[in-house]
Amino acid sequence: MEHSLDVQTRLENLIWTVSGNYDLEISPEELDERLFEKSPYIAFYHAIEKGCFEKYFDTKVFSSFFTKKVYQGLEPSVLQCLGKLCIDSAIWKKASKERKGILNIRKKAFLDTLEKDAFRLSHTDWEYIEGCYLEYVVHGQIAPPRVQEILEKIMALENTSSTMEICLCLEEIYHMAYEKGFAKQFKGLTRHVKNSDENKKDYTEKESGLEDSQDAQEHPVNIFSGHVDAQDNGKTKRPKSSLIVLDQDSVNRMAQYIELNYGKSYLTRQEASVLNTQLCTGIHKDCRLHLTKGLLHSQLEKNAKTAYVKNIKEENLRILRGNQLVTRQNIQVLANTLRRALLTRTEREICSSEYGQICPNKLWNLNRTENRRLFQREILGDQTDFVVEVLIDASGSQQSRQGLVALQGYMISEALSIVQIPHRVISFCTFGAYTVLNKFRDYEDAREMNERIFEFYGSANNRDGLAVRAAAHSLDARPEENKILIVLSDGKPNDIIAGEDSVKYRKKTEAPRKKEPYCLEYAVKDTATEIRKLRNRKISVLGVFAGEEEDLQAEKRIFGKDFAYIRDISKFANVVGRYLRKQITL
Repeated sequence: MEHSLDVQTRLENLIWTVSGNYDLEISPEELDERLFEKSPYIAFYHAIEKGCFEKYFDTKVFSSFFTKKVYQGLEPSVLQCLGKLCIDSAIWKKASKERKGILNIRKKAFLDTLEKDAFRLSHTDWEYIEGCYLEYVVHGQIAPPRVQEILEKIMALENTSSTMEICLCLEEIYHMAYEKGFAKQFKGLTRHVKNSDENKKDYTEKESGLEDSQDAQEHPVNIFSGHVDAQDNGKTKRPKSSLIVLDQDSVNRMAQYIELNYGKSYLTRQEASVLNTQLCTGIHKDCRLHLTKGLLHSQLEKNAKTAYVKNIKEENLRILRGNQLVTRQNIQVLANTLRRALLTRTEREICSSEYGQICPNKLWNLNRTENRRLFQREILGDQTDFVVEVLIDASGSQQSRQGLVALQGYMISEALSIVQIPHRVISFCTFGAYTVLNKFRDYEDAREMNERIFEFYGSANNRDGLAVRAAAHSLDARPEENKILIVLSDGKPNDIIAGEDSVKYRKKTEAPRKKEPYCLEYAVKDTATEIRKLRNRKISVLGVFAGEEEDLQAEKRIFGKDFAYIRDISKFANVVGRYLRKQITL
């Protein structure tokens, strides 16, 4: 304990000395003892970076920019990793001019990082970029052309004194480094995926709720709160990621932000309270559910976000129009598969029996054989009915493939509509305490409502376990005997943004709870547990994988053998149809 306090004191004093601001408030998350245990030089240079950034740049501007990008759905782990490189490039020359010893500490910290974090630095594209940056600084080693281009943009910040220049560089290299391959490699689709960078830029400049600097400053997020480890497909036993904690002012305004950016809730305040009490329990105790029909159907005044959603919908519809033939074929094949399965289930069967209607041509068996099946009986097929829930992951990691994910949801919904199986289609994402469930169509809605699915877009994080629990709650309320849940996800539950613990969500006598980031093994295990609970309640669950191959193992752990990995869109109907046919004909 004394050693821990001594380490924290040394790091605090170092930050105060370098920054020259002895009134600077330092949160415990910024004094990560694990860094010191790994290497004192890494911990010391981490503190030096914090102090120098506070001294030479406007940390509030950077913090508000970071928060703004997270609100828009950019991956916090990628922003943090690349952001630290930009900050290092911007401060090291200034810091070394005042204190020559900083260069030596920086070099030793980089060498220790290369040695002790070798596996991490080869795990993802952006951490590989970090490794190349360290190699370039320490050994002058040139990286592969694509990475070297990114490094040169980072190095160009060495002489900057503008915080906004750092922000713009971070955004640029984020889009260069974080390019997912799903949308470009998905087979069977013509290339009608329009790059929406212009739309995103337009929305960035006009975004509702964070337009002016005063609003932005009320949503602080600290880049120095610790490294957010990449998804490791469930290999890590406990979460090592750090939470991004919003201050109380941000928490108080969260409900308003959620409504303005995702639409009003269609539940009354009392209905929402009852639902939250029932479902937000256990590790989701501090969470809240927000059920909406979407921003375009909430009777709100038009703003930049509604224009953004309209642009996304039109972009998604272009993908549909550009692939009408393959889409129509998939819908028809899937509908025919479902129709045949339903007919098989309900058809009448005549069989021999020991009772029923007598068969004269079998009477010769009397007293001659032991055959007592002298009757025929009509057996009616199982007349029980079905209901389906389609749950779509709408987190920020889906942004690069959102049109293709929407197309898959649409094909399932169209086929179910043709065979008249009641179904609901909803998407989910999470920001702060709120998990937003966006309902595109309800169980009894007309087929025309299916087109609303193209309003789907990715943003923020995803708390899969709570979303699955909420979807199951809806299915439980349905009268149908056979219930099926289809989950379209990337196999990567990830929610690392939390608000300060508030007495609003706990008893006044209850001590504040320690929050843990909902990611890695912790989140995979929780989601898998929810899936098992559903299956124990006789709710069939199919996972349709809409992610990258690196996350396949996590998807398998969550859904077991009942999951589909579809890389060729022409096989979509066959794969999904095979599972649904099996459930219907059981």
